[in-house]
Amino acid sequence: MNFIEKPNFPSKNITAAAVSSEAEDVISALESAKIAVIPINPNENLPTGIASHADLQLLHLGGNSVLTAGCSKQSTDMLEMFGFNLQNTEEQPDASYPDDCLINAQIIGRNIIINPDAADEKLLRFAEENNYNIIAVKQGYAKCSTLAVCEDAIITADPGIAKILTQKEIEVLKIKEGGIYLRGYDTGLIGGCGGMVENKILGTSGSLKSIKDYDNIKDFLRNRNIYAENLGGKTLRDIGGILPLCEE
Repeated sequence: MNFIEKPNFPSKNITAAAVSSEAEDVISALESAKIAVIPINPNENLPTGIASHADLQLLHLGGNSVLTAGCSKQSTDMLEMFGFNLQNTEEQPDASYPDDCLINAQIIGRNIIINPDAADEKLLRFAEENNYNIIAVKQGYAKCSTLAVCEDAIITADPGIAKILTQKEIEVLKIKEGGIYLRGYDTGLIGGCGGMVENKILGTSGSLKSIKDYDNIKDFLRNRNIYAENLGGKTLRDIGGILPLCEE
């Protein structure tokens, strides 16, 4: 078992991933594929519908480094058991926006898509010290709002993010908002609906066919030889993402 060097993008089959403890069907599917799951438990300081979302409590920085924000002891103990070096945010997450999205950043290649005004200072220091290119956006839920399929291509429904990334020569599929289930909210966000479980396989928390832009997404993935594998039910759900951490 090896640590994934580039956050979000395994080069082989993944062997460990972090997922919301409440996404039981996705956990079962991953475990059936011999993938160890680090469940992220609800944080009582976060809103109920997103309290266990992995993308609000955990950010993989590459290799064995992870940044955590309010993770339970059970989750951090498992991460340490796998050999991860944990850093904790300076602030603790809270229910009010943007205090709930301290580490909700999307790392693609040498870029970090982030709202600097919402981010924890430790994350900003990491970006600066490691010479990452910060792509500043107004959306605090930068990770939730973007589904990265490779280092130069993302899917998003956020018009502001889409505009900025296009200017940065990152290929963007802009989809329509809505149609993603998230308990307690009008809609969920596409970034919370999956993650790469193999070099060319995108695992999803439900069927992409349940949203209006299915055909566009299918073509966008096919053009990159990426296959989508449904690990959930019929309806696409925002579960806070599937965060790949280790690979074969």
